[in-house]
Amino acid sequence: MATARKVLLADPDVAAVRGLTKALRARGYQVQYAPDGSKALEVSVLRHPDVILFDEHCTLIEARNFIQILGSNPRTEDIPVVVTTTGRDSDRFRHLREGVLQKPFNIDEVIARIDHLCRRAEAAQELRGDAREIEGGLAQLPLADLMQIMAMNRRTGRVTLHHGQERGEIQIAAGRPVNARINDIEGEKALFRLISWRDGTFAFVPGPAPSRTKIDRSMEDALLEGMRQSDERDRLLGFLPALTQALAVVPDAGEVIDPLPVTREILRVLSQPRRLSEVMDLADAPDLDILGSVTTLLEKGIIQKFDSVGVREAPLLGAAEIHALRGHLLRGRPHRQALVTKIVIAGTGPKAGRWFLRSLPGLKALSNDPACLRSSFGTLGTLEVSEVLKIDFVFCPTAEAARPLWRPFLSSALGVLMLEDSEPVQKLARFAAFELRLPLVIAAGPASGGLTHTEVLPTSLRGAPGGSVIIATDASQAVRTLLLAALQGPVQELPETIAHQQAGEA
Repeated sequence: MATARKVLLADPDVAAVRGLTKALRARGYQVQYAPDGSKALEVSVLRHPDVILFDEHCTLIEARNFIQILGSNPRTEDIPVVVTTTGRDSDRFRHLREGVLQKPFNIDEVIARIDHLCRRAEAAQELRGDAREIEGGLAQLPLADLMQIMAMNRRTGRVTLHHGQERGEIQIAAGRPVNARINDIEGEKALFRLISWRDGTFAFVPGPAPSRTKIDRSMEDALLEGMRQSDERDRLLGFLPALTQALAVVPDAGEVIDPLPVTREILRVLSQPRRLSEVMDLADAPDLDILGSVTTLLEKGIIQKFDSVGVREAPLLGAAEIHALRGHLLRGRPHRQALVTKIVIAGTGPKAGRWFLRSLPGLKALSNDPACLRSSFGTLGTLEVSEVLKIDFVFCPTAEAARPLWRPFLSSALGVLMLEDSEPVQKLARFAAFELRLPLVIAAGPASGGLTHTEVLPTSLRGAPGGSVIIATDASQAVRTLLLAALQGPVQELPETIAHQQAGEA
């Protein structure tokens, strides 16, 4: 039989206590009473109630001091205290963790608050000691409360969250958030999104602390900032277009004079029309900063809504091109199933892979967290060009120690897409282009998410037998160019913008 929950009512107003006591006992609660702060402290230490309702008019010990005393005692530090008030001066208690309850009481509101605090305390009890895991629903135990429990118990492990089709994770070390992930977004940006989730499910699994730390905040600081950003974000979204609304840069709008970094990033992402939700995902800045900058750009007429009704996204290849490429790859051999080929991504670290996953329409990640994002070796995802042709996008390690792997790994590739221009990446690209005669496309500017800064084909990569070219429009155009190069032979012409720049330098 489950133990009855205990509630302590500390209140000199006997009439108010009498009505509330009757309602609580009718719902199975044990009710304890104290007429003043001193008696309430004694009951708290000796009987350890699950929840305390402490009235602002209690004598001998004032509400703030009472809460501080409980918090300094290991036996009572975990007991939630809600201050009850007549409302005339309730604002001075608003900052307290458990908030206030107004008199005269709304019985249903009081019962709901007590029930919520008891469930949270029970969840905290489960997490103490050697509890292996805990799971539940965010509607019953909000994420902010769950995180506070983790902080109080200094737990280490990960909280996995599910909200519809979305999945998130928060990694915790000694009660502090050290990283968070939602889809392919990490760090504080992901944590603040997750904090705004109101429903869904959670599961906590204890485990070792992660090796990487991407968040440097206390739990309390992270929760306060996350809730502030969530409120501000909701306010801005009330004035902005829907998340599904496409946005685009206004033609001939002119350049923004000395733009802030977040503004520059948004304009880079909007090198092609994108939905507002995509802008928030593709830009690395916090969601609140992005929405604030989008609001300003819309007000100044630099970006506008983009009506995509009736506009269909062009396929990477036409039906005839797909048939020709498949025939070219098979070289006359029969093949009844879908042909799978591969394109090698020349880049290092997770940033290039995460950008590419978000930027290439239709690309499906190998998993929620592909291992190649950490090792820079392996399959990132698969793109189904058609029912008969699929492309795996794979990473090849750029470290010099991995050079023996380059030939066997690259030899069967259709071509190389370069997403960064660091020296190790250029060495890998040069080997593929000159030793293996593979076509090479360098994604620059918007096509690489700003990871490739060059606007001129590097001297070391010019004259490659399989062709080498820079594409600065978007990821789709870069992949299409590579596919056509594999089909038709070396690409000789540069994109118009790049060609103009080279002509100007000459």
